Amino acid sequence: MTAALFVQALFAGLTNGFVYALVGLGIAVIFKGSRTVNVVQGEFVVIGALVVVGLLDAAGLPYPVAALAGIVGGLLLGSFTEVAFIRPLIRRRAGEDALLLVSIGLAVAMSAAVLYVAGRGSYLLPAVGGNAVVNLAGATVRVHALFLIASGAALVLGLAWFFRHTMLGLSMMAAAMEPDGATVTGIDTERMRTLTFALGGALGAAAGILVAPLTEVNYQMGLALTLKGFAAAVLGGLANPLGAVAGGILIAMVEAFGIVFIASGYKNVFAMSVLILVMVLLPNGLLGRRARAGG
Repeated sequence: MTAALFVQALFAGLTNGFVYALVGLGIAVIFKGSRTVNVVQGEFVVIGALVVVGLLDAAGLPYPVAALAGIVGGLLLGSFTEVAFIRPLIRRRAGEDALLLVSIGLAVAMSAAVLYVAGRGSYLLPAVGGNAVVNLAGATVRVHALFLIASGAALVLGLAWFFRHTMLGLSMMAAAMEPDGATVTGIDTERMRTLTFALGGALGAAAGILVAPLTEVNYQMGLALTLKGFAAAVLGGLANPLGAVAGGILIAMVEAFGIVFIASGYKNVFAMSVLILVMVLLPNGLLGRRARAGG
């Protein structure tokens, strides 16, 4: 392998890794706050990106304004999902299996809604820097890919700061880890759960807006993104949001270097093989049992 090929695979892995990480981060945040495996997360990605496409094409809004509106749309969709569907089930003390079944149904319904509204076509967003590329050690990397990596890293660091240094973030953690104790101290646990879904929706939409300039978005890709994000979250320890970042980057790196060494058609096989191997060797995820409880 040449140095240029190595760098090319490295940046391809980092680019896809931060997309998987943001999807996995949303799944882990929601699981931590509600014990719900949110199969809808991939649809948040698709809908967030398509909202921006619509606002740019139909309303002619400036790109930053449309992108912000797409993230707010994801936030509202996440909040609506919790209030309309998850909260009534939890109030009726529904089990995790019922929550999972409802989540699967919502994902299918949202995918059908996207098909009805946006059709079977695929959509791209304008890339930061257009088609400009940067030469790094002989490898050609698109400027937007570097922007995606930097934005993904900034979101992850911002989220870590939010959970550890803000009253709202600490309240969300307390409500997730010890709901009864949090209620005694005056924390509104239902509101905190709604906020975790809102945060998950916003993260999904942000991932969609970042990846749509590199990969065409359509109504079919939601479930595939959910599976990659879920794999990332499980690898990191499902209840540990920041562990999803490590999981997402690992999966994407395996895919990228597997494509270089073997063949692109087997990239999902590489990723799932790593998932199985890590789960057999480290059943609590890459960061172990202590990190599994952390945030």
